[in-house]
Amino acid sequence: MSLQNINSKKSRGFTIVELLVVVVVIGILAAITIVSYTGITARANTAAGVSAMNAVVSKATVYGTDGPTGSLPASFGSLTGAAATTTYYLASSAPTGVDFTTASGNVRMSTYRPSGIQNDAIDYIVCGANGTTTAPTTYAGISVISGAIIGYWDYSLGTPAENVTNTIGYTTGNYPTSTSNPVACFKVGLAESAIAVAKAMYAETGNYPVTATGGATSFMGNTVVSAKLPSVLTVGIVNPTSANGTSVVKFECTTAVAATLPCLAGAAGGGRITYWDYSAGAVATAVYGATTAYTTPAS
Repeated sequence: MSLQNINSKKSRGFTIVELLVVVVVIGILAAITIVSYTGITARANTAAGVSAMNAVVSKATVYGTDGPTGSLPASFGSLTGAAATTTYYLASSAPTGVDFTTASGNVRMSTYRPSGIQNDAIDYIVCGANGTTTAPTTYAGISVISGAIIGYWDYSLGTPAENVTNTIGYTTGNYPTSTSNPVACFKVGLAESAIAVAKAMYAETGNYPVTATGGATSFMGNTVVSAKLPSVLTVGIVNPTSANGTSVVKFECTTAVAATLPCLAGAAGGGRITYWDYSAGAVATAVYGATTAYTTPAS
């Protein structure tokens, strides 16, 4: 064989078949890598949700035993707003749920899940009875908290969805089981958290909040242990918009007759919470206590 023939063979390069084989092999390896990465990410995201759920279950259970109300917490605020020295304290950096809700409090992650939600977000769904043979129809209608459902987003499913298999106390049937007090469950969302604060303040002081901020009779700054707000919730006196995000609500109080006393206190008091409902693309409201007329307080 001549030197010219050898050099010709060395310089001819790859054939189209060889190139196609290489491309196919690289494609197969890439597909395997992507599938494996997706599975690992899904499991990690789900693990974050499960960890958050377990933390809330643990602290809520302790709250039911050691807390000031003698029952499970009415909202995240009872845990995240508690003193750090208490046994049921849940760090303010803990997941705070999904703050999308309707006035009745039924919208949960499984119904309306916004894009980009944190992996460790959970739904805290309160269950309870109203002391009659008719189940409550709204969260505000619960007079006795009987249990709670803790939901987290399960990314590991073929079609990711909310997992609400973890429960505390009575979440179905009657409470207590020997009597006919039907239990109903409702998501504690943005408006419901604020209302839970107002109800807790009234239970402990005989007064509903009369200002948004600034003192013992306000939503923010009150001294009632069981009425602490979730760390992400901000109460103000300006109508919320879509630009506010999910943590801002407007507070109005029941109007008093005297012009110098814009908000009623005591048994005659009440209020209205306005929040931005992203599922409807508009403001929505929820009320508590006396609901005849409202005014915006000075602060």
